[in-house]
Amino acid sequence: MKTFLPFLLLVLIHHFLLAPLIRKRLPLYIGLTAALLVAFGIWCFSPGNNPGGPPPEFQSGMAPPPRGLGEGGPQDRGHPRPMRPEMMRLIMGVLLVGVDLGTYFYVESRRKERRMKELQAENLSQQLESLKYQINPHFFMNTLNNIHALVDIDPEKAKESIEVFSKMMRILLYENDSPTISLSKELDFIEHFISLMRLRYPEDSVKIDTNFPGERSGAVVPPLVMASFVENAFKHGVSYSEDSFIRIKVEMQDGKVVFRCSNSSHKPDGDSRQGIGLDNIRKRLALLYGQSYTLSIDDMEGQYDVLLAIPANPETTQQ
Repeated sequence: MKTFLPFLLLVLIHHFLLAPLIRKRLPLYIGLTAALLVAFGIWCFSPGNNPGGPPPEFQSGMAPPPRGLGEGGPQDRGHPRPMRPEMMRLIMGVLLVGVDLGTYFYVESRRKERRMKELQAENLSQQLESLKYQINPHFFMNTLNNIHALVDIDPEKAKESIEVFSKMMRILLYENDSPTISLSKELDFIEHFISLMRLRYPEDSVKIDTNFPGERSGAVVPPLVMASFVENAFKHGVSYSEDSFIRIKVEMQDGKVVFRCSNSSHKPDGDSRQGIGLDNIRKRLALLYGQSYTLSIDDMEGQYDVLLAIPANPETTQQ
């Protein structure tokens, strides 16, 4: 048992501490694995781990066996010397690390495959949930009524609003069938949403500040997650009788998309923000990112703050 314990420790350290680093921090993984193998090699060649001692020909008081003609006699030529036990242990340790690395990749690929299947199944029902919870149907009714009123007052603005509204519907119906969409499309949807919501409120009734990144290429996000919080901000953050504000900021930080939304809170007593499908949002984020996302919600008196930070590319996410 004592002989096999170092091999067990070698595999456990590699599997649970070093292998998870290979995708995110490859140089660190290589350095630590090399150090681990060096330490294992030192154990293999330490005198205390060779109870049999040196080969008989090197033991004191014993003469080496006779050789044939020349330095490498017929015995040496016909019978190669066996590999030393310590070298065999070192090679076995390296092979165990290689086998464990292959096993780790296999298990991770299967886990990712299962996670994607779960996400696809969840996404089928989530499309309907998005229509029901994330984008308030009353919003579309009110928007259409506002556009209808603009037809006689400002036909050109009405045409522009209809075009914006159609772009939103296209994103909602056709871009929401995959786990992620580009950040650019999500922000386009939010911008269209805000421009149409302005039709419902006078310019001086609510102060809306937005700050979106100019460079969005490469980043992907779950469809309509950020838009759901924006819709919720208008639902609970705007009042005709009180000063209201909505502040939305999206930025790229250290390979993550960081979304912040703050708004004045005018919800009635007993009202709950769970109507936006917060549980569904958390489940979608967990399926996509595991533990690699942050969702913080602060429901204070008179103000509601949301902070969401997700990896810009979920393919690099490790659970």
